Amino acid sequence: MTRSAVERRAHARYPRTFELEGAPGPDGAAARMVASDLSLGGLYCSSSVDYPAMTRLAVRLFLPDGEPERSAPVDVEAVVIRRRRLASASGAPRFELALFFTTMADAARQRLARFIARH
Repeated sequence: MTRSAVERRAHARYPRTFELEGAPGPDGAAARMVASDLSLGGLYCSSSVDYPAMTRLAVRLFLPDGEPERSAPVDVEAVVIRRRRLASASGAPRFELALFFTTMADAARQRLARFIARH
Protein backbone atom coordinates (compact mmCIF):
# COMPACT_ATOMS: atom_id res chain seq x y z
CA MET A 1 0.00 0.00 0.00
CA THR A 2 1.39 3.39 -0.90
CA ARG A 3 1.82 6.14 1.65
CA SER A 4 -0.88 8.24 -0.03
CA ALA A 5 -3.41 5.38 0.27
CA VAL A 6 -2.72 5.07 4.00
CA GLU A 7 -3.07 8.83 4.54
CA ARG A 8 -6.46 8.90 2.77
CA ARG A 9 -8.01 6.63 5.37
CA ALA A 10 -10.14 8.56 7.82
CA HIS A 11 -10.59 5.72 10.35
CA ALA A 12 -8.53 3.05 12.08
CA ARG A 13 -8.82 -0.42 10.52
CA TYR A 14 -9.63 -3.83 12.02
CA PRO A 15 -7.89 -6.26 9.60
CA ARG A 16 -9.15 -9.63 10.94
CA THR A 17 -11.97 -11.72 9.48
CA PHE A 18 -15.50 -12.00 10.85
CA GLU A 19 -18.96 -12.83 9.52
CA LEU A 20 -21.78 -10.57 8.47
CA GLU A 21 -25.05 -10.79 6.57
CA GLY A 22 -26.23 -8.69 3.69
CA ALA A 23 -29.66 -8.05 2.29
CA PRO A 24 -31.38 -11.08 0.75
CA GLY A 25 -30.45 -11.96 -2.81
CA PRO A 26 -32.85 -12.87 -5.62
CA ASP A 27 -33.54 -16.26 -4.00
CA GLY A 28 -34.61 -14.60 -0.72
CA ALA A 29 -31.65 -15.97 1.28
CA ALA A 30 -29.48 -13.51 3.22
CA ALA A 31 -26.06 -13.01 1.67
CA ARG A 32 -23.32 -14.77 3.61
CA MET A 33 -20.34 -12.47 3.83
CA VAL A 34 -16.88 -12.59 5.38
CA ALA A 35 -15.24 -9.26 6.15
CA SER A 36 -11.49 -8.93 6.16
CA ASP A 37 -11.15 -5.20 6.84
CA LEU A 38 -13.42 -3.00 8.96
CA SER A 39 -13.43 0.66 9.98
CA LEU A 40 -16.04 3.14 11.19
CA GLY A 41 -16.41 4.23 7.57
CA GLY A 42 -17.01 0.85 5.94
CA LEU A 43 -15.61 -2.57 5.22
CA TYR A 44 -14.19 -4.91 2.61
CA CYS A 45 -15.74 -8.36 2.29
CA SER A 46 -16.39 -11.38 0.11
CA SER A 47 -20.04 -12.24 -0.51
CA SER A 48 -22.14 -15.13 -1.79
CA VAL A 49 -24.39 -12.59 -3.55
CA ASP A 50 -23.35 -10.02 -6.13
CA TYR A 51 -24.59 -6.46 -5.74
CA PRO A 52 -23.98 -3.85 -8.44
CA ALA A 53 -21.97 -0.75 -7.55
CA MET A 54 -24.06 1.93 -5.80
CA THR A 55 -26.52 -0.63 -4.40
CA ARG A 56 -27.78 0.34 -0.92
CA LEU A 57 -27.99 -2.53 1.56
CA ALA A 58 -28.77 -3.33 5.14
CA VAL A 59 -25.81 -5.11 6.72
CA ARG A 60 -25.66 -7.00 10.02
CA LEU A 61 -22.20 -7.32 11.62
CA PHE A 62 -21.41 -10.23 13.95
CA LEU A 63 -18.40 -8.95 15.87
CA PRO A 64 -16.07 -11.71 17.18
CA ASP A 65 -14.06 -11.91 20.37
CA GLY A 66 -16.45 -12.21 23.29
CA GLU A 67 -17.99 -8.78 22.79
CA PRO A 68 -20.37 -8.25 25.78
CA GLU A 69 -23.24 -7.28 23.47
CA ARG A 70 -22.54 -10.19 21.08
CA SER A 71 -26.14 -11.38 21.23
CA ALA A 72 -27.13 -8.06 19.62
CA PRO A 73 -25.52 -7.72 16.18
CA VAL A 74 -24.55 -4.31 14.84
CA ASP A 75 -26.94 -3.19 12.08
CA VAL A 76 -25.84 -0.56 9.57
CA GLU A 77 -26.79 0.66 6.13
CA ALA A 78 -24.14 0.71 3.42
CA VAL A 79 -23.61 1.32 -0.26
CA VAL A 80 -21.46 -0.85 -2.55
CA ILE A 81 -18.64 1.32 -3.85
CA ARG A 82 -16.57 -1.40 -5.58
CA ARG A 83 -17.24 -4.99 -6.65
CA ARG A 84 -15.67 -7.80 -8.63
CA ARG A 85 -16.20 -11.52 -9.14
CA LEU A 86 -13.69 -13.80 -7.41
CA ALA A 87 -12.35 -17.07 -8.76
CA SER A 88 -13.67 -19.99 -6.70
CA ALA A 89 -12.22 -23.49 -6.50
CA SER A 90 -15.59 -24.85 -5.32
CA GLY A 91 -17.47 -23.42 -8.29
CA ALA A 92 -19.83 -21.46 -6.02
CA PRO A 93 -19.84 -17.79 -7.01
CA ARG A 94 -18.12 -15.32 -4.66
CA PHE A 95 -17.86 -11.56 -5.00
CA GLU A 96 -15.49 -9.01 -3.53
CA LEU A 97 -17.32 -5.93 -2.22
CA ALA A 98 -16.16 -2.65 -0.72
CA LEU A 99 -18.96 -1.14 1.37
CA PHE A 100 -19.24 2.44 2.63
CA PHE A 101 -21.43 2.91 5.71
CA THR A 102 -24.14 5.49 5.04
CA THR A 103 -26.37 5.19 8.11
CA MET A 104 -25.58 3.94 11.60
CA ALA A 105 -27.33 4.56 14.91
CA ASP A 106 -25.23 6.36 17.54
CA ALA A 107 -25.24 3.26 19.78
CA ALA A 108 -24.01 1.10 16.89
CA ARG A 109 -21.26 3.62 16.04
CA GLN A 110 -20.11 3.71 19.68
CA ARG A 111 -20.08 -0.08 19.93
CA LEU A 112 -18.16 -0.40 16.67
CA ALA A 113 -15.65 2.27 17.77
CA ARG A 114 -15.05 0.45 21.08
CA PHE A 115 -14.58 -2.85 19.26
CA ILE A 116 -12.04 -1.42 16.79
CA ALA A 117 -10.17 0.46 19.54
CA ARG A 118 -9.67 -2.78 21.50
CA HIS A 119 -8.03 -4.43 18.54
